[in-house]
Amino acid sequence: MLPLYDPMIAKLIVWDVDREASTRRMLRALSEYELEGIKTLIPFHEALLKTDEWARGETCRNLMEDKKWLKATAPEQPVTPVDAGEDEKVERDYAVEVSGRKFDVKVIGSAFGGGGSANGTAAGARQAPKRAERKKSAGGGPDQIESPLQGNMWKVVVKQGDTVEEGQLLCIIEAMKMENEITAHKAGTIAALPIEEGKPISAGDPIATITSAPASD
Repeated sequence: MLPLYDPMIAKLIVWDVDREASTRRMLRALSEYELEGIKTLIPFHEALLKTDEWARGETCRNLMEDKKWLKATAPEQPVTPVDAGEDEKVERDYAVEVSGRKFDVKVIGSAFGGGGSANGTAAGARQAPKRAERKKSAGGGPDQIESPLQGNMWKVVVKQGDTVEEGQLLCIIEAMKMENEITAHKAGTIAALPIEEGKPISAGDPIATITSAPASD
């Protein structure tokens, strides 16, 4: 995992009639995880959920100080996936549970393996924040830019009245612990900027209105 980011790759939430039933469901769900090529804390969580301390609703502080117990929860060595051709299609089967019912889902897509990621970025390389993509049109596109996703307005780097170039950074939206850069879709002047740092934003909300610069004679 990249050292500069939160290493969480999955979140598991369960519920049931009481703590005991919820714990059983959590253990079953953890046993059904299929993750390859990386180490995870699943063995630790499984061991913790089986303790008397957890059953009694205690903090399990004594276990966190027990080096022997912690060592016993160490994850197994990951299995490195086999490299596949860039254009090769692979078939993956998943078990999905929705509202208490389990379904078998088949996904067909491009293969990736080794230390790379789905977009071909080598492991250990720091990825740049995602940039929101906007299709260009011959006339420069509409004046208003709308948020492509829901999140939190982490940073605003321009002001109303500023002159910007096409592709210039306007703001950064934080969503699911990822930074998403929003850039100007055309050159012009920022006529409206109804956003504020630290405020939530929904998909489709206006970010800025950019009026085109007048054509020179």
